[in-house]
Amino acid sequence: MAAEGMQKPIGKTIAAISIYSLIHPVVDMACAVLFTSLSVREGSVTTKAVLIVLLYDFFAFALQFPVGLAADRWNRNALVSAAGCVLVAAGFALWPFAFPACIIAGIGNAMFHVGGGIDVLNLSEGKASLSGIYIATGAMGLFLGVNYAQNGMVRALAVGLLLISACALSLLYRAVRTVPQFSNAPCQSILSRPAIPERVQMIMCCLLITVCIRGCLGLVMQLPWKNSFETGLFATSAVVLGKACGGILADRFGWERTSVGSLVVAAGLFGFGYRSMACGLLALFLFNITMPVTLTAMGNLFPKRKGAAFGLTSAALFFGSAPAFFGGMGEGLTGQKGILMGTIASVIALWLGLRVYREQIKVQASECDFQRKMSDKLTQ
Repeated sequence: MAAEGMQKPIGKTIAAISIYSLIHPVVDMACAVLFTSLSVREGSVTTKAVLIVLLYDFFAFALQFPVGLAADRWNRNALVSAAGCVLVAAGFALWPFAFPACIIAGIGNAMFHVGGGIDVLNLSEGKASLSGIYIATGAMGLFLGVNYAQNGMVRALAVGLLLISACALSLLYRAVRTVPQFSNAPCQSILSRPAIPERVQMIMCCLLITVCIRGCLGLVMQLPWKNSFETGLFATSAVVLGKACGGILADRFGWERTSVGSLVVAAGLFGFGYRSMACGLLALFLFNITMPVTLTAMGNLFPKRKGAAFGLTSAALFFGSAPAFFGGMGEGLTGQKGILMGTIASVIALWLGLRVYREQIKVQASECDFQRKMSDKLTQ
């Protein structure tokens, strides 16, 4: 949080959020082009093709936790993101070697997301609006990348845009490296003693369960009306708008009321309007409103370890979606009943987590006020 009396760098904040939000779909599109085209090359439904996607997902999502731990200490967030763009571009250079290409691109994707995520959380001052804008745009890049993976011109364009993005992020770092709001808090290990309080552990579990369910449903959900490029584009747009608007609406009307309420309505729409495109689009919009809330809540719980907190939420997405890669483990959630049950489970976990979170944040705020007063006394 910005120090009291310190002027917030509005112009640089807007510039940073704009750069990260514009580069995010470029990175995700490039990665989708790479792993999809490699998967198709290997036969799409073969074991090797499935392993390519699973391996990429592991390094792109699960690896964000250790990358976040390192990035918190390094405190050069835009450079971490820039290095990630270069690594994704390097993945295309390893095109003949499917597994190394996906590993390198996955690591690059993780680095980009973590570097940008820390900067955005640092600038957010505990609110969810900026996080929602940052994370929203990636879904569109992923959708377009999967659909245009076999176009050679798109692959060349992706590499060019990645290198331009790396340059833009390097320039951003030079512009903001002396601005306090872009600096990480003095690092404190998320795993260090004293142990994480039981109440914080409970909040983490509830929030991460919500993220896991969203990751699983997002991958296996089969909506009967989504059967063409156009309807897929509409569905992806609903996801993007849900994430982008979710943080803004939550900050305006209250996190608990907005996120839990949106999931309740989404459950009803999935339950009673499953075959309706209009109901489905609205349900997708509402279902994704929770994403910036869960992400920002994790960051607020660990203000000195925001990279690790961001990485944990991404790891939860991977572990939630991983069962879909193994036979029929995710099949029970593909239909109407599965989607409805998963959404209801999300409602319960999120409601419980945010109820306890509200009290925990009050405790943390009181502790910060006490430490600030003691510091003022010592400096008098």
